[in-house]
Amino acid sequence: MLTRLAGASVRAALVAAMIVLPAIVLPEISHNAADLAILSAAIAAAFVVFEYGFTTPSLIEFRFAAPYNRIRFALLALLLTGIAFAFRGPVEQTATTIAVSSFAVTSASIWEFTGSPLMFFNGMTKELDAEGRLLLSNAAALSLSLTVLALIVFSAVIWMFHWPLKARNFNLWVNMPNFDSNVGVETQQILRQSALVNMIIGLSLPFLIPQAALTFMGPLEPISSTNSLLLLWMIAIWCFVPAASILRSIALYKVATLINEMNLDEDQDA
Repeated sequence: MLTRLAGASVRAALVAAMIVLPAIVLPEISHNAADLAILSAAIAAAFVVFEYGFTTPSLIEFRFAAPYNRIRFALLALLLTGIAFAFRGPVEQTATTIAVSSFAVTSASIWEFTGSPLMFFNGMTKELDAEGRLLLSNAAALSLSLTVLALIVFSAVIWMFHWPLKARNFNLWVNMPNFDSNVGVETQQILRQSALVNMIIGLSLPFLIPQAALTFMGPLEPISSTNSLLLLWMIAIWCFVPAASILRSIALYKVATLINEMNLDEDQDA
């Protein structure tokens, strides 16, 4: 029990640090934004302690199928940190900000083609000055590149390193507590259908989110101390939510494959 709570506390501390770090790295934010970051970190930490402090699974999927959640955490942490240093670049020239800005510029040149998600995002920056448009576009391109790299790494882990475990040892209920875990042909079909739906959603959201935001909120306002943290989280969520959906799609399809292999092994034994 104590070991489990200690592990949950460490995870909670890492999540809280991830949420607060952008507020520290950004060159200037308002007091209200800083207070909101601290409050959000406390709420997220409490949720992690509650989720990981009990043996019974609740909401988080693949708790016992590392490194699924670790990759999601690492991706979000990379996005938040990278965007924060990209925003800090014009204010303070350090080795870190220069390296991040250089990678962001390179990423922008890669993603600058007709029909790319970056072009849809740039549609929200039309009313900004040239410097603001360039900064947000580079930060968005940086996020897209980090997201694609994380998806490649996760896909390699899934299919090359036999994630998550051997089929006979994988417990579907504890890793997917909100899913009907009756193993069978119907379960495989449901998992594959869910994987397809999640993949379609993940590939569509980078294009749909900017259009929805532009429709309901209008063009983005210039970066200032009052909204820099909000813009940072907006870019991070724009990339992270689709990536999380694609990661879930890959994981569900692999689980369906494991179940199919398990059923084949049982038929051969019979």
